[in-house]
Amino acid sequence: MALGTADQNGNGKAGAPPGGGAPPALRAAALRPWNVLAIALSAISPTTSVFLVYGSGLGSAGTGVVWAFVIGGVIALAMALCYAETGSVFPSAGGAYTIVRRALGPVFGGVTVVLFLLLGLVSTASILVSSSTYLSSLVPGGLPVGWVALGMMALVTALSSGKIAPASWVAGAMLVLELAVVLVFTGFAFAHASAANAPFTAPAVAGHGGLVTGVGAAGMLAAVVPALFAFNGYDWPLYFAEEARGTRRALPRAVVVAALVAVAVEVAAVIAATYAVRDLGATAADASPLSLIAHQVMGPTGATVLLSGVVVAMFDTGLAANLGYARVAYAAARDGMLPGPVSRFFGRVSPGTRVPVAAIAFLFVGNGLLCVVSSLEELITFTGVVIVTVYLLVAVSALVSRVRDRSLPRAFRMPLWPLPPLLAIGGVVVALTRQQPRDLAIALGVAAAALVAYALCRGRLPGRLDGRPGAAPAVRDGGG
Repeated sequence: MALGTADQNGNGKAGAPPGGGAPPALRAAALRPWNVLAIALSAISPTTSVFLVYGSGLGSAGTGVVWAFVIGGVIALAMALCYAETGSVFPSAGGAYTIVRRALGPVFGGVTVVLFLLLGLVSTASILVSSSTYLSSLVPGGLPVGWVALGMMALVTALSSGKIAPASWVAGAMLVLELAVVLVFTGFAFAHASAANAPFTAPAVAGHGGLVTGVGAAGMLAAVVPALFAFNGYDWPLYFAEEARGTRRALPRAVVVAALVAVAVEVAAVIAATYAVRDLGATAADASPLSLIAHQVMGPTGATVLLSGVVVAMFDTGLAANLGYARVAYAAARDGMLPGPVSRFFGRVSPGTRVPVAAIAFLFVGNGLLCVVSSLEELITFTGVVIVTVYLLVAVSALVSRVRDRSLPRAFRMPLWPLPPLLAIGGVVVALTRQQPRDLAIALGVAAAALVAYALCRGRLPGRLDGRPGAAPAVRDGGG
């Protein structure tokens, strides 16, 4: 692995132009804190998240999906505090990758890069396949789901390749619509709650033949990883640290606010939907259980309007996800954490828009292929396992950084230290033990292979800390 060289500040030159010098930078101070928060909430997308993973959770945990989302919400809030504190110490477009590299060293940072590249190739595809599935259900005779998803990916790529500020305003406008969608659905579902359902006190699951039985802790824990996938995205403000204006405290606070909003809205929607279930066996067996519930509580016209909003919300999520993953690839290339030719490719930035266009093109090819050939269920479960593996690395980094790097300035300090990282680590480990062996084998196998590869190249990697830790020139200490 011929890795890119790094300068004295740890900034890799692999993406530099042929004439030498540092690789081109992203456009600084292009985003206000509100724009960044809008991108983060769009990346989480409470509407997308609930409609994307509820069916998977209901199938494995039955009405215990409520407990899965509550447990997942607690873990997500703990993780948000870990991201916020370590992100305030190490602000960078690399986000989680930079946190892990600077806290645990370049080898584990390299593992995080590989996992993020993998996530970038599968998560947007899973979202857009779901979006096109709902769109197909609204069209008489249906639509070719895979090809429609590919068309959506092409549009996402076009928007991602333009200037970041207009893309953030598009995401923000769609966000307003999707929050209205999920809140309206939640209200209707609560209004049609059934007294026969008792998800908190007597969770039940539909087995073979529609036989309803009680569900134990193991079944509920199996649905925690899909729930964590549903909450994922609150860390997105960190990936725009080099393009944001405002104080160093603004982005960590945006992480926490995004997590709080996501947990509150999604848990309420899941509780409402679960109480509104009329026939657990039929609902769990339905290809789109929330669509079925929407038709039951809102009628055909209301459900059609609702699902149209869901399609828009999922597209918005795909756009926000693409923006963040492209910046991780760019940061890894800039820092010299990828093989030379790969770094030169991912380090390319458009002269006009100042966005990482090569990384965006890579995401289009990978996600576009998966849109056509993969199933939604496979993408959701596997993506969830990869996400929580990254969570584990970030939570450990939060512990190590606070203990070892006590002298570094922290614009944000998590409350109740060290409970949040310990809670996150414990919750993630337990949730991982309940996942499908196939998904675990692939995700952990990729992580192990990356660990070995980066360990063998340790001498050519940049150091753990770059220059003056915690100082990112593009993130100002005031103004805005």
